[in-house]
Amino acid sequence: MKYYRYLFIAIFIFSSNANAFQPKVEIYEQFDNLRMITFIDENDINNSPEWNPDSSLIPLTVDRAIQAVIDFSKDSITPGVIKKIELRRVPKHDKHWHYLIKISNDAMKTKYNIYVVLMDGKVIPAIIEPQGYK
Repeated sequence: MKYYRYLFIAIFIFSSNANAFQPKVEIYEQFDNLRMITFIDENDINNSPEWNPDSSLIPLTVDRAIQAVIDFSKDSITPGVIKKIELRRVPKHDKHWHYLIKISNDAMKTKYNIYVVLMDGKVIPAIIEPQGYK
């Protein structure tokens, strides 16, 4: 009977670490004067809609991308704190694009937060590299 408990613990440990083995895409970009990095699951990129700017409409409008960030941050964003929005291609994925949205808010621990929004509306917070001393 006590062996079942150890089996349950082993299954729990292995299943909780299964997400760590999913392939990740590293997006390392300069956004304004900030360097940022984001890790995105390869499946999330492949599941987001493809977009060809020359032949089709954008799958996710700017309004919907902003709303996705607002929903993700759970009301910590107030109007007027969006500082910049850019549309960029996902590195090494020519048909996939993402938005970069820079948010400013005095209530946050950092001066800015940057979010990556895929074309299906999935929001991934970026990590801002600390600036070195000059």
